[in-house]
Amino acid sequence: MPQSDDLDITIQGLINLPDGSVITCPECDRSEALTIYGPVGGAARVMCTAGHHFDPPARVDAVALLANAADDPRFERF
Repeated sequence: MPQSDDLDITIQGLINLPDGSVITCPECDRSEALTIYGPVGGAARVMCTAGHHFDPPARVDAVALLANAADDPRFERF
């Protein structure tokens, strides 16, 4: 199977931030089962289960968010 240059990672549960908060959709406030996606080595975008696409909060390193999710063995990459 050819390897893609894009990552698509669905997080079943919450994306907990170091300050104790969680990432929520700015349009509908959903915070569970978010999908983190973006190009390998690039900045993450987030999609909620309602289909809203948004950038992570400004205080979050979007490149590290995607890289950490890709390296976490609990999450399946698509």
